[in-house]
Amino acid sequence: MKKLVLTGATAAVLLSAATSASHAQYYPWCLVISDKTGSWTCYFTTRDQCMASAGGNVGFCAQNPAYPSPAPRRLATH
Repeated sequence: MKKLVLTGATAAVLLSAATSASHAQYYPWCLVISDKTGSWTCYFTTRDQCMASAGGNVGFCAQNPAYPSPAPRRLATH
């Protein structure tokens, strides 16, 4: 029984570490859930992906304010 509990605890720790690493990534689109908390879920690379997840009156999609904008392109000088 102790071995089963230890295995379950180890799996939970590993899953938690993997999940927290994925939260560190920034995506350009967020689903803003229309409830009392107004929580933001920012896991979408396109607006269409976000809209598909919104499905109905769940919320709306907005650009992620924490998403780093791409670096400006420099023009080559000759």
